[in-house]
Amino acid sequence: MFKGNLSNLEACQGLPVKMFEVIEQVKQRLSTSVENGRYQLEGDDVFFFVVDDNSKLVTECKSEIHRKYIDVQIVLAGEERFGYSLQPFQSIAEDQLEARDVAFSEDVVNEQFTDLQVNDFIIFNAEQPHRPLVAVNEPMAIRKAVIKISHQWLAEQSMQSTLTWNDSNIPHQISLKQTGLHTNIEMRIIKDVEPELITLAVDHKVETLIAAWQGAAMPISEAFDDGNLFSQARVLFNLEQGCVVWLVNHIKLPCGNKMSSDKLTWVPAMHAINGQLVAI
Repeated sequence: MFKGNLSNLEACQGLPVKMFEVIEQVKQRLSTSVENGRYQLEGDDVFFFVVDDNSKLVTECKSEIHRKYIDVQIVLAGEERFGYSLQPFQSIAEDQLEARDVAFSEDVVNEQFTDLQVNDFIIFNAEQPHRPLVAVNEPMAIRKAVIKISHQWLAEQSMQSTLTWNDSNIPHQISLKQTGLHTNIEMRIIKDVEPELITLAVDHKVETLIAAWQGAAMPISEAFDDGNLFSQARVLFNLEQGCVVWLVNHIKLPCGNKMSSDKLTWVPAMHAINGQLVAI
């Protein structure tokens, strides 16, 4: 279960990128006058519908699960209480999963409740028990949007990429993984001892970083090498707003092996040009 608010999506960066984008897209659609009905986004994999309904006494509301779809429920008018559990149903009383992707049960383990006001939304994973339409104080008319996201579709849309060096002899690996509006750069450095993993989160999408990747680490400083220590700064990505710098440090151990103590860092408003770091 995840709870958020449409007016503060920046606080939801931990959501899967495609889920974040779907919620953002629906938010934009809802900012105009949207009539009740169903709206396709990605065929039967992703769609949303807008309905008028009424909250009820908790004893009149059923707890349900879905097998195919993740539920994102958004309150547009009124207020709504949701019951939910972090554990699966112990048993199912009414199984309509094949026909309608829903099943009902009152065999709920450690049910909890949370209240939503206008523009609040709540996310329930597939198979997670949840009880919608519970009245907060007294039954009232409510309006809501419900986004349905196929969990299989979401898994297939994972924004992750492994970059390729233009020199096949370079053993290091750079992977990009987007979460919300952020991308985590993960660089696995292969060395004589244990591999080292260094990371950096930047406020850019995977596609932007891929476009800025030149397949090489561009030196922006002279290499220092006294036989025991090698040190140099290199740029990996030149982006519109700045660059990602790899600070390389290799240390020779008494046994003859080399270890590294490297770092990735973001340098704003500067680019690597002709072996130098210059202002944009």
